[in-house]
Amino acid sequence: MQLLFLLPLFVFSLALCSPSDVLYIKKLSADEAQLLDVKDFAGLVNIFTTNVTYNPGGGPNVYGIDSVRALFATVFPQGVISQNTISTETITLSPPFDEQGAAGTATGVVYTTTTYVGQGDLAGQALVFFAKYVDKYTKTGNFASHGGWRISERIFVGFGEPVGNRDLLPPSLRG
Repeated sequence: MQLLFLLPLFVFSLALCSPSDVLYIKKLSADEAQLLDVKDFAGLVNIFTTNVTYNPGGGPNVYGIDSVRALFATVFPQGVISQNTISTETITLSPPFDEQGAAGTATGVVYTTTTYVGQGDLAGQALVFFAKYVDKYTKTGNFASHGGWRISERIFVGFGEPVGNRDLLPPSLRG
């Protein structure tokens, strides 16, 4: 009996969610992966807010889009082939919703695999990282891409040690 009482509230809240918001948010991670692989760090302004907080996992937070771009330029330098793959994504839109049913904030968890691919003497070898991102998203006034959505906070959570040849890492990251 109690569940029947809650059912109308659940259906009402689903009706307020804009499915396009979820698709825009999911596209953020897919586009970020492509930007990292082609080393287009300038394009990250369409992925992150200008005041983003990024926790790279195991280190101090990085603040602001320029610092995040510099971090990624170190992790994915020119000449290093990488493939960032996005898999399972869970997105939760948060109230308040506007009159069209769009949310202004959201949270999400995105699972990812990053592979460094060997070339030259290391051809045929790989180094694979397994991780997830724990994200907060904010709808900005910039609707030119992704429906105005941007990642405002990201925490990188690695799963165990990378698998493969560590010589494929950029020299600054070998430990």
